[in-house]
Amino acid sequence: MKFKEGDKVLFLNEKGGGTVTRVVDDQIVHVSIEEGFEIPYAVGDLIKSDAGIERDTGRRSSAPGSDDTGTRSPLMLLTHQGSSIREGIYLSMVPRNQEKVLHTPLDLYILNHTGYTLCFALFINSSGSYRGILSGSIEASSKKHIGKVERTEIEDWKNALLQAVFYKKGKTEIIAPVSEHIVFKPVKIYKEESFAFSPLINQRAFTVGIWKRENED
Repeated sequence: MKFKEGDKVLFLNEKGGGTVTRVVDDQIVHVSIEEGFEIPYAVGDLIKSDAGIERDTGRRSSAPGSDDTGTRSPLMLLTHQGSSIREGIYLSMVPRNQEKVLHTPLDLYILNHTGYTLCFALFINSSGSYRGILSGSIEASSKKHIGKVERTEIEDWKNALLQAVFYKKGKTEIIAPVSEHIVFKPVKIYKEESFAFSPLINQRAFTVGIWKRENED
């Protein structure tokens, strides 16, 4: 979907909407929201407000790991800082209210910060038993929204498991498949300093490295 300046839009992954104020390119536009801020968004995270699609603004939280939108969109990489982040796979926890990061549900994203398409399977650790909750693919340099969780549900994610293989069409270097636990301390989601600005998604987020590619020397 293409946007132009002045279009009224709704956010797919959060409540509310705004007005397009600037079109950067086919993938990124700037949106002015009612709080007075102008924020860059991936076009895959927006829909025109007059598109005739009903949105459930009062829905309950998704079950841990559920993909309530099924959307994939490019990583932002809006600044030179993005290029300094090591290639890899990351889990990013993004507060829905960026002004009150400790008092809002968290949107979970898998970030594929590599030049390969990622085919993955995701398992959470519930009371010591693994449960498969999601599988799919993420294009190179893209993120996938995997669901919304309340903070009381985050315990299931502290030792989740991601298995993945990498694919690139044509002649390429082969990367071995990975099977990695998602390791972090849940207490960190209750500390404001844990939510730093991420140049990969252009929002404040608590980001956990799942797998990082070895540096090429």
